[in-house]
Amino acid sequence: MAIRWTGSADKHGIAREDALHAMLNHYLVVEEFDEPRVEGASRPDLYIGPPRRLGGDLLEVMAERVPPRDVVIFHVMIARPKFLALLDNEGE
Repeated sequence: MAIRWTGSADKHGIAREDALHAMLNHYLVVEEFDEPRVEGASRPDLYIGPPRRLGGDLLEVMAERVPPRDVVIFHVMIARPKFLALLDNEGE
């Protein structure tokens, strides 16, 4: 499996290690949550999860799965209220 990062993934200054931690320890994942960002690309997945630091703000990470086993991470930032609300609605 290859993990690739776009320049936009670094835009908000979140460490890549924190993004990976959030993905691997996610509280919520929404597969194919939005339309593709680039024509011909797959629909991206949304991950909401914690950074490595205990008590840190939850992160939102958006990534595209590229067959057969690659992942392209293109967005990482502190989770916005509209995505945190999905945690509250989970299970409804």
